[in-house]
Amino acid sequence: MKRTYQQQLEYESRLAFRILLPKAWIVRDKDPDCGVDMEVEIVEGEEVTNKVLWIQLKATESRKRSQRIISYPMETKHLKYFESCRSPVIILFWVKSRNAFYYMFAQRFIREKLSAMDPNWRTQKTKTIEFSSDSKLENADALKSIATEGHLYIVQQELNARPESAIYWLDGIPKSDDEELKERTLKGLSCIMKGKYHVAIAEFEHILRACTVSPTQKMSVLLSLGNAYAWLRQEDEALRNYNAVLELTKKVNEKDALEGKAAAIGNIGLVYSDTRDLDSALKHLTEALKIFTEIKDRKEEANSLGNIGLVYILKGDSSNALKYNQEALRIDREIGDKEGEGHRLRNIGLAYEMADDLNNGLKYLQQSLKIARDIGDQQTEADLLTNIGSVYTKKSIADEAIKCLIEALMMHQEIGCRKGETKALFYIALAYVSKGDLDNALKYFQDSLRISREIGDRKEEADALLAIGSMYKDKGDWDNGLKSLKEAFKIHNEIGDKQTEATDLCEIGLLYIKVDDLDRALKHLTEAIRICREIGNKRQEAESLEGIGLICRDKGDLDNALKYFQDSLRISREIGDRKEEAHALLNIGLVYRFKDDHDSALKYMRKALKVQKRSNRE
Repeated sequence: MKRTYQQQLEYESRLAFRILLPKAWIVRDKDPDCGVDMEVEIVEGEEVTNKVLWIQLKATESRKRSQRIISYPMETKHLKYFESCRSPVIILFWVKSRNAFYYMFAQRFIREKLSAMDPNWRTQKTKTIEFSSDSKLENADALKSIATEGHLYIVQQELNARPESAIYWLDGIPKSDDEELKERTLKGLSCIMKGKYHVAIAEFEHILRACTVSPTQKMSVLLSLGNAYAWLRQEDEALRNYNAVLELTKKVNEKDALEGKAAAIGNIGLVYSDTRDLDSALKHLTEALKIFTEIKDRKEEANSLGNIGLVYILKGDSSNALKYNQEALRIDREIGDKEGEGHRLRNIGLAYEMADDLNNGLKYLQQSLKIARDIGDQQTEADLLTNIGSVYTKKSIADEAIKCLIEALMMHQEIGCRKGETKALFYIALAYVSKGDLDNALKYFQDSLRISREIGDRKEEADALLAIGSMYKDKGDWDNGLKSLKEAFKIHNEIGDKQTEATDLCEIGLLYIKVDDLDRALKHLTEAIRICREIGNKRQEAESLEGIGLICRDKGDLDNALKYFQDSLRISREIGDRKEEAHALLNIGLVYRFKDDHDSALKYMRKALKVQKRSNRE
């Protein structure tokens, strides 16, 4: 058994590093060593900050004074591991002759330099990393600052990697000497990740009130403040802060002005997407895309393309949704952005799901899930399990759906993502609806409603109320059904969600049909159709037309009933909604039966059965 000189050097580097650190700090050796040698937890006074660094140590005997760059070959498997870590990984290079440490923040180096220079680096066995002589670690205070900036960077990256996420732009803040500014920014962003939006708003507003910030730093804080309001669906406040960012672009250098402008305009586009003003959303997202392309920010270029694709999903345009996400996917793969690649595969899966191509939808969602697991992205993994569970529900594989969704729920609870938790509960309820287990479905919808109210997410609250109202309608509890549906409509109307507002009106109209109040039913369904045509929601228009057909049939007006059912059938076929197509065909058949045209009745009922069977196979 031999102990090499390099092993001795690395042992000495550990001792030298421990001497550099304050005695109060907590240092743990990583055993087994899987690419990281030590874990350091920073302690301030007697307070354990929960700010953890992972340290990888390398060492050499000496280096020439004239040498500006220190090169070191590393195994790619270690770099791939560092890339997936959710704590900052600091690679330290110790020069024994000078007792000097040089540092590199691994995740930033991998994402911003290594992947940009060589997108195919993951296929190689080793890769040379370079330490600048300017990166000398002077003391423990410098390490504390590096830790704050590292956590800021990782939180920003995770927030920016979320599908449909607002852009978080932190240029200027990590360079600041104001530790309170950096610490409060980190706390605010961490609260957004955990769904604690009101706490985040308080942190950002304190910064603006109490800290001295440059125009660039103020732009960053206002952007994050706007994002917190956007998560709460307080769109007016979000837009006010984003527009304040645009005003500040006149006071900063050209680079910061363009980056800040693109981020603000892109976020404005996302707000319009949330409020379903989809044409305005496309206009702003396209403008942001143009700027990101101009400044050669390829990561945000891909994100903008992906967000445009998501707007087309909301518009029901699967062709354009696929086109934009496939272009984004091409860029992600060119720049080696595995997270981006995973999210784009997810969007493509959602586009196929929207087009009722459930097999392709499932295929792409599972590819995305594999990437999320490979890079250790638990948040996205949980979100994808929710999406996959939803597809299984649509494929009428309810038990597999519930299995996926329960796993997603547990992951969201483990990582403290309450927004994800309420979504998983909502989709579990839908899976139980597909099983015909309305009691369990109602329980999970109510749990989703409770959490959405706790975190102040009005959109999720309204969606849960809509589902609960529909459940009560199906159970024959008209009073509770109407109460919940009217509450849902009130919130959707207040937050400007016209897409779901139309669904509320349709459900209220269908409930009034159940209680034989046909005049009120007609009023609500007619208003639903008006909104659907205004915003281009063909799917909901078809269902509302079917409702008016039912009213006409119940009133004995069979010719108008036939007209409305045929209009519903035409739209259902246009958009490829086989379920609604089958309903329309069946209702047309029933009208012909009431008209004593038994041959036509049998013809349409057979067509309905054929479409239903095809839908079940798909």
